[in-house]
Amino acid sequence: MTRLQTYAAFSLLATASSVYYAFSSREQFYPAMVYLSTSKICFVLLLNTGLVAMCVAWQLVKRLFLGSLREAEVERLNEQSWREVVEILFAVTIFRQDFSVSFLAMVAALLLVKALHWLAQKRVEYIETTPSVPMLSHIRIVSFMAFLLIIDCLFLSNSLRSLIQKREASVAIFFSFEYMILATSTVSTFVKYVFYVSDMLMEGQWEKKAVYTFYLELVSDLVHLSLYMLFFIAIFLNYGVPLHLIRELYETFRNFKIRIADYVRYRKITSNMNERFPDASAEELNASDATCIICREEMTTAKKLLCGHLFHVHCLRSWLERQHTCPTCRAPIIPADNGRAASARQPGAQPAAGTGTPASEGAPGENMSRRQAKLEAAAAAASLYGRSFVYPPANALSSSSVYKYTTI
Repeated sequence: MTRLQTYAAFSLLATASSVYYAFSSREQFYPAMVYLSTSKICFVLLLNTGLVAMCVAWQLVKRLFLGSLREAEVERLNEQSWREVVEILFAVTIFRQDFSVSFLAMVAALLLVKALHWLAQKRVEYIETTPSVPMLSHIRIVSFMAFLLIIDCLFLSNSLRSLIQKREASVAIFFSFEYMILATSTVSTFVKYVFYVSDMLMEGQWEKKAVYTFYLELVSDLVHLSLYMLFFIAIFLNYGVPLHLIRELYETFRNFKIRIADYVRYRKITSNMNERFPDASAEELNASDATCIICREEMTTAKKLLCGHLFHVHCLRSWLERQHTCPTCRAPIIPADNGRAASARQPGAQPAAGTGTPASEGAPGENMSRRQAKLEAAAAAASLYGRSFVYPPANALSSSSVYKYTTI
């Protein structure tokens, strides 16, 4: 921020000096304006001042709605910015016949608006994983998303109006699709935030939250994939191969394909949960600690996996939307094709409950890997549903586990 302030001060000083020289040497308004518009030095200074003003406005918006950025937000901002700049350079080569000062200003505004969208998505993710969030933070993030949606709609309407007036392919196609995608992303982020607030008001007891979030992400990816395909076809028919869209189109298609595969597996597993996973008996509940590792609440009824671990049926259903391994031992949940249980132990997995198989007396390193795998699974379950803060973060397990066993 200090560097930007210093650069802005020097830019304003240089621009003011050029304007003063133009009016003092020409003495009349029209000749002075002609000089400012024809002089290359004055033109560059004025253009630079306009870009600095946009950056200052961006900083003010960020400070108003987000405050100081977290380290993860800064990292994502830096990472995404370089990729977007490269893609914008490819886009400039496609629309080189429409290159002008207004086009350059619109491109700069698009980059700054995209950066605000990245920060909004990252801040919502942070709020969802934070146990206690002040009311002011909720007000600021809701206002921020509403502000972004208004900006998206204004730029989108302006681009569509320009496209309709010209009645021919122009750079307005590029900005129209870009702001369509940004608007849909803003709506998706806001709906996801509404799901989080609803679950928070229910004190974490909304069992359908993960289901609705899964379908929201699936629909969002489908909409983005459709928009990118239409965008690709429109640019290809009028200008040629849009190189700047290849990466976005590929990543969107890959994400959508992964979600479809997850959805198919989820439906396959949950279609007959009562038959696939038997109910735990009272003896099995008493033999275990009777605590669901996903929600950390006591179990009166539970489902038993092939590996022998017990979970609430609704917790298990929510877990299966994103993972297809046991939350405790990471053993595969889906049985093998040959009909036998696919509960072949991964390294460090615990034996099934009730089998009577004694624990192997391996080396301390093997015991450490078992304990670490179990703690990582529990931490992953807790971080996924945000309802347990008993276990430490997954990235803190390695050092703590190594320290414990080395001291022993």
